[in-house]
Amino acid sequence: MIRYLSIGVIFYMILGIIWWGMLLSKKNKEIYELKKAFILNTQELKSIENERSRQTIMILGEGFVLGCSLLLGIYIINRSANKEIQNANQQSDFLLSVSHELKSPVAAIKLALQTLVRPGLTKQKEDQIRRSALEDTKRLEKLVQNILLSASIENNGLELYKSDIDLLQLVEEIIGNYRSENANSHFKIDHPESSIQISADRQNIKQAISNIIDNAVKYSTQNTPIEILISEDVDMVHCHIRNTGTPISPGEFSRIFEKFYRSNDIEIRRKEGTGIGLYITKEIVEAHRGSIDVKSKNNQNTFSMRLPKYG
Repeated sequence: MIRYLSIGVIFYMILGIIWWGMLLSKKNKEIYELKKAFILNTQELKSIENERSRQTIMILGEGFVLGCSLLLGIYIINRSANKEIQNANQQSDFLLSVSHELKSPVAAIKLALQTLVRPGLTKQKEDQIRRSALEDTKRLEKLVQNILLSASIENNGLELYKSDIDLLQLVEEIIGNYRSENANSHFKIDHPESSIQISADRQNIKQAISNIIDNAVKYSTQNTPIEILISEDVDMVHCHIRNTGTPISPGEFSRIFEKFYRSNDIEIRRKEGTGIGLYITKEIVEAHRGSIDVKSKNNQNTFSMRLPKYG
């Protein structure tokens, strides 16, 4: 209703500008004809004609500027309104996703604990339930960390505590955690060096890389490896993480790093997610004066992260 009312007001204003221009032009013509009727001198008549032309140009020019200003204002307001609506929808999706993401592991942990207190369980069954509860706890912990870090970035910015770290060792540690939690995860790591040292905040960089790998694992085609290529040049370290799965459209290359954004692709929507993991990754990388982007070709999505070697 408000949108239609706004459109009606816009059309009314545009018609008002047109009517205003026509009315001024008519009055200008009437004044010219009136002056012309009482003047016989050719020189004065020419002067009046020049004055009429100037006033006509002035009327058209003012109408044009006013119209352009109105259209520009409408465009800015409409863009801002659409952005606010989009943000509101994304936040609504985020709340729904977070509610589901929190509810699922909590319910699973509760069920595991309720099962453990029952008598008659074998040692093997108890160990299986404990491992399952531990995996759900890690999943819950990762989600809470992302939410807290996102809120911290939004409110206070990102504080970095840099130290010299071995990026290859850090990536191997992350991969080891995934392999221990999911034996079906396949990784292929390629790096020409035995050690790549950078100055960075270890915990935050680990979070950034984990988010990308988690995203790659989540959206990969089953039984296809996650490829990780790490290299360095004089000043920068390059980390490329590639997975085979649902392609990312070019229009989403930058949007997937926006807070709360989730693709409209049905296959992607079916997967669990909150839309803040890649946002956090981008903020962490840029806080380190690095950059990150994504490319998609032949069903392969490649996230490329560049970090300065020296802080």
